[in-house]
Amino acid sequence: MRKLLSCVLGIGLVVNADIALAEQSNMFKDVPNHFWGEDYIERAIEHKIVEGYPDGTFKPDAKVSQGEFLAMLIRSYQPLDFNSNQNFQDWVGPYLSYSNKLGWTELQPSEQAALNRGNVARYLVNATGKNFTVDDSIQYLLDIGIAKGKTERSIQGFMKNDPVTRTEALVFIERLKYRFDELESIPKTAEQYHSELAQKDVFAISEQHINIQFPQQWKSKYEVVYTANSELKTKSYDFIDKSNKSHGGVLFRMTVWPKEVWSSEGPELMKNIHIYKIGERDNVVFTINTPTDVQYSSEDLALKTEYLNLSNDVTEKRIDFLID
Repeated sequence: MRKLLSCVLGIGLVVNADIALAEQSNMFKDVPNHFWGEDYIERAIEHKIVEGYPDGTFKPDAKVSQGEFLAMLIRSYQPLDFNSNQNFQDWVGPYLSYSNKLGWTELQPSEQAALNRGNVARYLVNATGKNFTVDDSIQYLLDIGIAKGKTERSIQGFMKNDPVTRTEALVFIERLKYRFDELESIPKTAEQYHSELAQKDVFAISEQHINIQFPQQWKSKYEVVYTANSELKTKSYDFIDKSNKSHGGVLFRMTVWPKEVWSSEGPELMKNIHIYKIGERDNVVFTINTPTDVQYSSEDLALKTEYLNLSNDVTEKRIDFLID
């Protein structure tokens, strides 16, 4: 454990993270080990966002209704002004009532049986306080990395008419909750989305199939230093403020972990330092952590200001990690 900590203790997190669950086998008889959404399901069960069925199944590929999706979404945030004990004939009543209170999109009865991906995109964007069309909602989610499409990263590739499964719904909601801390109400008038992607600085790590989108102010101000840990089989990328490099200058570190290493070591590691999971793909997990010690010139106000401005973008989650 000491060797594990030594590779990351130089940098600690300033953002909160849920402690990853240790791998559990056979939680549900229809969710096999190493199922692509197994971790998402386990975390959702742990946080009481969703439940399994009395027969010991989860039905990971079952379609999701409007009420079921809203229940998952609202439970994940546990808003203080939500009351689940209201007197409704149907269990879904309090969730529909709360979404109406926030002004979220109201679907037609024909759309409520099996929620499609387009309407899920609209609800996710409603939750951020925006009133976009279905297509604009999809583009917004693609731009900020909450969605990546089923066949390609585009509105067409998102497959908006396909139904959403229970597992897909949990993945969307977990990604949303990483980025946005509260559920928001939306304006009554529909808005038009103008993609912010052209205004961002994009750094691609092709071998990891990840694009990192920075606010425009980062352009030309950072460099990336790569290191590898042969024992842990991890790969790390330090993003450094070039102007403060002589003082350290590290803004954050992104580490790529083998999933089995993270599953066994991650929970213990997070008891000792703050480390934040930003996503996963196949057999790898991506984390970031930021410095706890001073990494800038404390005597030069201009250098200090530059570093703190960039660092604030990290802590305020203004950086998008698009993992393909």
